[in-house]
Amino acid sequence: MVLGWPAGAAEDSQAQNQTLAAIQSALFNEAGAVAPEDRRQHLSFIQAIITRMSQASSSSKTWLLPIVTATYGYAIAKSSIFVALLGLLAVLVFGVLDANYLKQERAFRKLYDEVAAGRSIPAFSLNPALASPAGSRVNYWPDWPDVRSWAVAPIYGPLLLAGMGIGAWLFYR
Repeated sequence: MVLGWPAGAAEDSQAQNQTLAAIQSALFNEAGAVAPEDRRQHLSFIQAIITRMSQASSSSKTWLLPIVTATYGYAIAKSSIFVALLGLLAVLVFGVLDANYLKQERAFRKLYDEVAAGRSIPAFSLNPALASPAGSRVNYWPDWPDVRSWAVAPIYGPLLLAGMGIGAWLFYR
């Protein structure tokens, strides 16, 4: 099967401009604002992402607990400091992952607030960087407020301390 792609645009520039005008008039009213139903749908899309981030955070905690229980228990039972260190590594990896989910959730909540307030966010944009101050740098690692939050530190902190205690006990034993 041979596909023959057209050499140029399917429409001339005048027809393209008419199509653009039709799309813009369907999305925006006379004042250039997004239609209320479109804004509600945009907010629904953003809320779905926030919900997914929350579920992923919960899932990371759900996966971590049996992993940590097994590694710490095995390390104590077999006096293996390396298995205890593996459990510590698991806590660190899941903690960073969970803090990143929280960071993304906060970014999308900020985008939700901007769209709900009717600020200048393009229709149906799901880019949370648009809700950040102009010129702010994109950081893919969780920030300290994310790590210290009530959803991360009280869960992962004690597990880290327990792992370090088990490791120290095995090392000095």
